[in-house]
This record gives sequence, structure tokens and C-alpha cells, in this order.
Amino acid sequence: MIFIELIVIFLLSFILIFILRRIAKNVGLVDKPSLRKSHRGFIPLVGGISIFLTLSMVLFLHPALTIKYNIFLLCSSILVLTGILDDKNNIQVNIRLAIQILVSITVMKFGDISIHNLGAIFSPKELTLAPLVSNIVTILAIVGAMNAFNMIDGVDGLLGGVTIVVFSALGYLFWLNNNVELYYFCSIMIIAVIPYLILNLEFVFGENSKVFMGDAGSLFIGFTVIWLLLHGTQLNSSPSFKPVTALWLIAFPLMDMATIIVSRIQNGRSPFQPDKQHLHHKLQVLGVPNQLILLILCGLSAFCACIGIWSEINDTSEVVMLFSFSSLFVVYFILVSYLSHLSVFFARLHSLSTSPTE
Repeated sequence: MIFIELIVIFLLSFILIFILRRIAKNVGLVDKPSLRKSHRGFIPLVGGISIFLTLSMVLFLHPALTIKYNIFLLCSSILVLTGILDDKNNIQVNIRLAIQILVSITVMKFGDISIHNLGAIFSPKELTLAPLVSNIVTILAIVGAMNAFNMIDGVDGLLGGVTIVVFSALGYLFWLNNNVELYYFCSIMIIAVIPYLILNLEFVFGENSKVFMGDAGSLFIGFTVIWLLLHGTQLNSSPSFKPVTALWLIAFPLMDMATIIVSRIQNGRSPFQPDKQHLHHKLQVLGVPNQLILLILCGLSAFCACIGIWSEINDTSEVVMLFSFSSLFVVYFILVSYLSHLSVFFARLHSLSTSPTE
């Protein structure tokens, strides 16, 4: 019965994408080539909308899949609408940020969940946050997660691939903890993302049916991930995994976002100003094929998630897990900084080789 339901969900997501593609072209909800975007043609930005609509329909039929499902859908709807408007009209950064903070406050006040327990990350005793600090940390976590997933959406298949990795890891941990509802929730997300990946990577249907996720999708996915992480780590009755494990599950998007923000601040630019300094951009400059970039970065995400799962299963010290994660981030930061110098060198080399000679 569950298998049949998952097939129906898959087909529903597929059908919605094709319906939304036509609507998007009629209303101009498309991504156009630019200096920062090298794709050909106008690509409909509907991948995320189809995933959101698919999950929403399932939750209306099975509201018990997540606690406070109505708050989840309310916040998700606000974010998806914001993403659609941003995709079409480019909303100002401060307005987008204000909406994300408002959603975070809604989660805390009406969803009745926040980050109040950081686990035993510094000593054998669990670190419990004061209410004000808890609220600030929760807002930073929710806004950070949404933007982390938004920022990695720069190579075909990358956001979709990382999404499947993260929800697979989350689903496995929920299954180990006998949390059947959230395990099924994760399974639905994975199934709903697959049709988008098929079209985004031009499998079967080719270039003419290509779609992008859009800001609506990346914000929704980031929010859904942090929603599940909060429910997996902060429920007093029976947390499914340690708070520090959550860092490992979304290690790649987190490290990429943090590295980019530090880099932009160091160069005197706004942390929210788009550029081509992400790891996938630098690998492209070095001549690495997009398919290999996809494999490398999804592999990195899966590797980190597996470390988190292994550490959780073996009850590894949270102090050790946090130190290991911090060490990995330092290595990642140094590597990306080194690649920056290499990418600049190769970019100049390419410029010289293509410049007209007298």
C-alpha cells in the first residue's frame, strides 16, 4: 500500500512539473541567461513549486506526518510565495531577510519549537540556552539553513542531489528511532524531488523539458530540512538524534555558506551579494566538468552525513563530533581559499589565450 502511494506521489510530482512549466512560460517565471548564468534559453523556475504542492497535498491527507503541520504549511507557503516573487521581480535583500525572520518567529511562537538544548558539546553536561539566547540561535539557524540551501543551487542537479542525501540521512535516523511519521515524511520528499532531478539533468526528456528549482524551491527545501532537524533534536520527550549530528547532516551547505560569507566580508562586499565564488564555480573555472562537480559535491555531502550517522549510532562523544566538524570546516575553508587563487590564475590564462592578437 505504501509502495503504491509513493508511486502516485512520484507521478503527481511529475504531472505538476509539466503543468507548471507551461504556466511559468506564460507568466514569465523563467530564468534568463546572464553574465552569472550560462544556460541556454528561458528555463521555467517551477521545480520547487511542484515539490511544495506535492508535499502539501500529502500533508492534507496525512496531517499526522509532522507536528503542527498547519504551521509548517503556513510558513512554507509564505516562503514559496516569496521565492516566486523574487524569481520574477528580484525582491530586495532586506525584504527577503525580514520575511525569513518573520517565518522563524512564527515557528517559535506558533510551532512551539526552538533550539534550547545544544547537547553535551563542551562537557558531559548538556548545554541549555536561556530563552532570549534560544530565540536568537533559532532565528539564525532557520534563516541560515534556508540560505545555505539557496546558495548551493548553482550546478544542474546539485541542490536536488544534496536534498536527496540529506533527507535520506534524516529518514534513516528517524527510522532507527522508530519515528515512522517523520521517516515517511522524508521518503515523500525524496520521491517528490526525483522528477525535478530527471528534468533538471535532462534525462529522458532532453533539453526542451529542462526546469530549475528557483528560489521558491531552495527556500522551501532549506526550511523543511531545518524543521525536521528541530523536531529531531529539540523535542524533550524523545529526541531522534543529537544536536551536533544535525551539523554533519547538512555539513556541505553550511560550510559553503559560511565560507562564502567570510570571503565576501573580507573583500568588503555584502554577505548577500551574489557572486561566482562558490566551490562549484571555482571547480568550473578549473575546467572540471559539471557532471564530475555534481558527483564530487554530492559525494562530499553523503560522506559528511555518513560520519554523522555513524557517530550517532556509535554514541560518539559530542565534544569529539563538534571538534571534528570544526576541523573539517577549517580544512574546507583553506581548500576553497586555495582554489580561489588557482581559479583566478586559470581565468587570467583563459583571458590571455582568447584575447585578440595584433
